[in-house]
Amino acid sequence: MKKRILLGIGEIAGYYTNLKKGLDELGVKSYFFSIDAHPFRYGKAGKKENLYMRMVRHFLSKKLSSVKSILKYWWTLWLVLSILPLRLSIFIWSLFWCDVFVFHGTSSFFHGTSSFFEMYDLPILKLFGKRIIWIFHGSDSRPCYMSGSGISDGYSIEKCIRTARKQKKWVRKIERYADIIVSHPPSSHLHEKKFIQYLSLGNPFFSSFKRGNKAVLKDGKVRIVHAPSVSECKGSGIFRGIMENMRRKGYSFDYTELTGRPNSEVLKELDRCDFVIDELYSDTTMAGLATEAAFFGKPSVVGGYATAEDMGNLNAKNIPPSEYRHPDDIEDAIEKLLKDEEYRLELGEKAGNFVRENWAPGMVAERFLRIVNDDFPEDWLYDPGNISYLLGWGISEHDVRNLLKQVLERAGKDGLNLSDKPELERKFIEFAYDENG
Repeated sequence: MKKRILLGIGEIAGYYTNLKKGLDELGVKSYFFSIDAHPFRYGKAGKKENLYMRMVRHFLSKKLSSVKSILKYWWTLWLVLSILPLRLSIFIWSLFWCDVFVFHGTSSFFHGTSSFFEMYDLPILKLFGKRIIWIFHGSDSRPCYMSGSGISDGYSIEKCIRTARKQKKWVRKIERYADIIVSHPPSSHLHEKKFIQYLSLGNPFFSSFKRGNKAVLKDGKVRIVHAPSVSECKGSGIFRGIMENMRRKGYSFDYTELTGRPNSEVLKELDRCDFVIDELYSDTTMAGLATEAAFFGKPSVVGGYATAEDMGNLNAKNIPPSEYRHPDDIEDAIEKLLKDEEYRLELGEKAGNFVRENWAPGMVAERFLRIVNDDFPEDWLYDPGNISYLLGWGISEHDVRNLLKQVLERAGKDGLNLSDKPELERKFIEFAYDENG
C-alpha cells in the first residue's frame, strides 16, 4: 500500500513546498498545510486555500506589537479560538487519512496553542501507528546560548536560560515519539539520539522564476547582492564596512542590500547579480539564500566557523560548494570574487550544477522516501555524542564566549542542558573561561 504523507504545519524557506513538489513528481500522495504567515511569501504547494485558512493567515500576519494594549488580550484569545479549530480539524482528518507525518521545529499540531492538546497529539499519533519524521532546520534545535537570534531579539540572560531549558524539554519529547529525526550536527547539541544528517537528505529547491536578465550591467560593473533575513545575525554591518573598503581600494561595483522583501523580489536581484554575500556566521556552506543564488549559477561568499568534521565528515558529494571562509578571512573572499571573474564563473557553475543535480525536488524526495521506508544507509546517521562544535550561528566567537559566561554564572553548568554529554559540557565551560580566547 502506498503511504500518504502529511507535511507541515508551516513553511521554512520554501523547503516543504519543494519537498511536496518532489513527492508529486514521484507520484506519492502528500498533503501540505501551512497556516503560518511567512513574511517573505514563499510559493504555496497544493490547491487553493479556503476562505477560513486565508483569513487565519491574514490575522497571523499582524504583529501583536501593532495591536493597542487594551486589545491584546482579546486579540490573543481570538487567535487561539480561530487557530485551534483549524488545527484540530486537520489533525482529525489526517489521523484517519495519512500514514506518515512530517513536522519541523515546533510545528506539531498543537504546540504553543493549548497545554491540554499539546500534551496528547504526538502520543495519539503513535497510538494509531503513524510514522513520525521530524526535521530540524537550525534554530529550532540550536541552544539559545549559541544563537545570534536571541541577541538580536533583545533576550535577557534569564530568558536565554529559560529558552534553552524549554528547547531541551521539547527535543526530548520529540525524541520520545519520532521514528526518525533529521538534523544538522553543528546545531544539534540538545539531541540525545542518533539522527539523519540534514545534508545527506539535502535541501530541495526549485523556482519557476523565469531567468533572462543579464548578469552584468551595461556599465560593466560587478553586481553584488546581500539579502539578510536578520541583519544583526547575518553580519550586514561588517559587510557594509568591507564594501566601503573595496571602494577605497578602487574596485567598481554595485552593491544591493535587500531586507524584509518578498522572495520574488530577491529572486529578480539574484538573476541580475554576479555573486552573493550571504552571511558571516553560518554553520553550513550553503543555506537558503546561497541555494537560491546557485539555482541561477551565481556563487556565494559565506562566513563561518564550522569545519568539515563539525558538519559530520560527509561524503564530498553532499557538501554544497561556496566560498566558505572563517569570518576573519571574509574580506579576502569577497575581494577574490570581485576581481577574479574566471574563478567567480567557475564557482557559480559548480554551485548551479550541485543544486540542480543533487537538490532538485524529485531527487531529495527519493532520498526522503528511503527514510519513510526505513531503508537508508547507515552512514546517513550521526551520533550527537560526537559533537564538538562550540561557536553557534549568527554570532561571533567573542559574543558566544561572553554569553556562555553569563549562562554559567547565573545557572551553572545545568544552564547548558548538556548533562547527557559530559565531555561536550566540559569543553563549553573551558571555552567560556579560556583567557586566550
